[in-house]
Amino acid sequence: MTPGPIRLPRWPITRLKLLDITPDQKGAPYAGAPVTLLQRDGFVEGRSLLWLSEPRRSSGHLEESPDEHGQPALTISDPLFRALMPVDAPRPFVLAGFHMSFLRRVLGGPQDRPPYDLCLYRLARQRASWLRPCGLQESVLELRTDLMTELTQDSPFLRLNCAAALLETLLEWEPLNRLLVLSGNVVSPPPGEEEPFGQAAEWACLPQGPAMLEE
Repeated sequence: MTPGPIRLPRWPITRLKLLDITPDQKGAPYAGAPVTLLQRDGFVEGRSLLWLSEPRRSSGHLEESPDEHGQPALTISDPLFRALMPVDAPRPFVLAGFHMSFLRRVLGGPQDRPPYDLCLYRLARQRASWLRPCGLQESVLELRTDLMTELTQDSPFLRLNCAAALLETLLEWEPLNRLLVLSGNVVSPPPGEEEPFGQAAEWACLPQGPAMLEE
């Protein structure tokens, strides 16, 4: 039975978590490969993004476990997942990342209830259709030339800073519930050569997201 659409009201304040996961080694990912998680918590109030914490960095590795169809799939290790979703902390309503279709596979868990996925890549392709498909840093630099110096300086949180700038720009254009509706639409896949997980077999897979309706 196909589930009905998810109705998204206009929330005055919404808890959001921005995240990024990158492999510590080049090449195709594999079970046991070390990975790094970057994350930051915030609130979206209207069109404003209010950060609740400084960026955080955690180390872990990939594991192989059965997916929802019983097929082997790569996921992050339990300690890394607990670093992302502590049991004693409020759960975010939205998880935001550059390629949430792929990140969700690595995280696991259902997508038809919170936290919902906000895919910054899909949104950039739709709201800035003149952009060619490109990686995270190039996408945000095309849109935010005023941040060229800030977003090209070497930093352990560079990718998270790029994602934050892209998210803030998208929120200037659309309210959060509208962005969630658009975030399920299929667009051309992101390039592999410019992204850390680009050699993963599932990288170019952009399935239709859950049907969402804004109220």
